Amino acid sequence: MASERHNFIVSVIARKMRSSGFEIIYLDGKPQDIGTKRFNIPPRIINHRPDIVGEKDGIFFCIGEAKTQNDIHSERTKNQIIDFLALVRQNSGNKLILGIPLDAKDDLEKLLVKLGVVNLEQLDFVYIPELLLPYEENL
Repeated sequence: MASERHNFIVSVIARKMRSSGFEIIYLDGKPQDIGTKRFNIPPRIINHRPDIVGEKDGIFFCIGEAKTQNDIHSERTKNQIIDFLALVRQNSGNKLILGIPLDAKDDLEKLLVKLGVVNLEQLDFVYIPELLLPYEENL
């Protein structure tokens, strides 16, 4: 089960996705954090299930993936970024949005350098200040 922090980051990604013109079509999270509509769980994409998927004009899609500070260093995260970007790069109108706590920004930037995926126009970010994230005792 996803943490409240994770769900909050997904809701911020949803807002960014909508402001970029994408309509949310799949969500793996709490729909009440996104709106009143229920969404289907996203399909697996190259062995991964993204947190949120949007579409635009029936041609373009956007994948949103939320990460907590502890997620940044995992092999799973590395593989997700590589696999999602491989799919996103097939069309210049597609996007990948990564949402993370602001405190993890340096770690994410180091990871992206290591993966060789810096300064990509199709890769976007949302950074959430720690003060805005829900408090959880077991971080």
